[in-house]
Amino acid sequence: MRLSVVIPVFNAAPFLEESLRGLQTYLEQRCPDHEIVAANDGSTDGSLELLTRLQGGRLRVVSCPTNRGKFAALRDGMAAAAGSCKVFTDADVPFDHSALPYIERLINDRGFHLVVGDRTLPDSAYHESQPWTRRLSTSLFRHAVRLLVTGGIPDSQAGLKGFRAEVADALFPLLVETSFAGDIELLYIALKYNLAIRRIPVRLQRQGPSTVRPSRHAWAMLRALTRLRGRWRRGLYHSDALAALAAQRYWEA
Repeated sequence: MRLSVVIPVFNAAPFLEESLRGLQTYLEQRCPDHEIVAANDGSTDGSLELLTRLQGGRLRVVSCPTNRGKFAALRDGMAAAAGSCKVFTDADVPFDHSALPYIERLINDRGFHLVVGDRTLPDSAYHESQPWTRRLSTSLFRHAVRLLVTGGIPDSQAGLKGFRAEVADALFPLLVETSFAGDIELLYIALKYNLAIRRIPVRLQRQGPSTVRPSRHAWAMLRALTRLRGRWRRGLYHSDALAALAAQRYWEA
């Protein structure tokens, strides 16, 4: 199977069926060798019941009875996914669907280890109506992350990232962070191993209600940043598999 799309789900019932059906319709036409893996993260609003009703064919569901955080759900979904390219995106499937076959080709045909959506690239179309306080906190947060962790990747938090299966299988079990800081943690590890990362522009097509609260989550994520280097020094991110993958010239993969 060439493509797995993994979607973490937490209390997304108001928009979940519409986003999944739109994604299914597109992938059947443009990337028929695919699957969708919905990873329920202890939803309490009927999302699991909805997923249970919709599952079948190319849609599979994995579920945890309690809410553990986005990246805990993604670890489960990535482990269950069977594609040679594994992509995750948010439950509202916010970005233009055409990014998915593009990521799949970059991973499967070009051999990149990771492909990450980047809303700061010139060709991105990402317009949100936000108060100036949120725009300012977002800008300060991105600057801090870029300065402390991700270097040349200015947008760590775009909800669209793709992985070679071998990379996902080695990388996700290493993740300690379970909430939104997982995006930063996985990029930190990938950069430490010098994996081949390709940034791509993204186009926002729809947006469900955001569960990110800058006043709370940004500070929590910044605190998480201070723990990454200590884990690396203690060898908690050691992976022979990632080291071997990094040794491959990606254009020969």
